[in-house]
Amino acid sequence: MLSTIAIPWLGALAAWISGRFFPKLVHTVAIVFSVAAGIASLVLIPLGTKNIQISLPVGGAFGDFTFAPDGLGVFLGAVATVIGSLAVIFSNDYMRGEEQLGRYYAFVLFFIGAMVGLVMTTSLLLMFVFWEITALCSYALIAFHNDDPKAVRGGVKALIITQFGGIGFLAGALILFTQTGSYDIQVLIANPAILSAGLLSWMAFGCLAAAAAKSAQLQCQTWLPDAMEA
Repeated sequence: MLSTIAIPWLGALAAWISGRFFPKLVHTVAIVFSVAAGIASLVLIPLGTKNIQISLPVGGAFGDFTFAPDGLGVFLGAVATVIGSLAVIFSNDYMRGEEQLGRYYAFVLFFIGAMVGLVMTTSLLLMFVFWEITALCSYALIAFHNDDPKAVRGGVKALIITQFGGIGFLAGALILFTQTGSYDIQVLIANPAILSAGLLSWMAFGCLAAAAAKSAQLQCQTWLPDAMEA
């Protein structure tokens, strides 16, 4: 299961290195790793289970980092990796002739791996970490042409606005932890009454605010036109 996260992240490292030392190979390296991640995710679909398959006991305020490839998670992981691999393949021509392609492909592959982790983990804290990694990658890709003031401004604006939503996500995770001693979302799903109606509402509002900011909804849509400029 972790291979669906590890493959694109290893590909990000390989793309970065090849971009610096073997620039003619960077397109091929990125495509190979992205397609391999897509295949790994597709293979995982019939093996989906709600049971936690991996648990890393970090301890303390971080709880356990848990992963469970349930049906929805493996489906969304497959969507992320397959669509991501198609984006990488499309970039072969679209980005041809651009400089610093190793940096571009590294962030695309890092983004793909983070999206898979986001839908595979059951820990809200770890989900928040993956959530913020996608925000960092979005900023880096929007501001890829860092000699263009419009691109840089668009990237910074997207990063700042989405961070307000990220605060809501973190608040939701902390509410669950303070009441249950765990970040595991399955604990809440199994027994929603473990939180009072008020706390449950605040938790839901925080997660909704994060989703609204990330997807440019409501009053958070202003970052999107600047991102399109980039």
